Amino acid sequence: MTKKETNPYVTLICTRCEFFKEDDTELECAAFKVLKNMLRKGKITPEDITGEKI
Repeated sequence: MTKKETNPYVTLICTRCEFFKEDDTELECAAFKVLKNMLRKGKITPEDITGEKI
């Protein structure tokens, strides 16, 4: 992924993390993988992550 590409999962999940660095967008932590899979399967919603209605 180049810096110009925006992964919606990274935008939703990672940008809220205190350890997120914009130049590390190809790295995936375990929490990211779990949340991404839960979103894909419909187990959680984006609102569950952000705490607000989208």
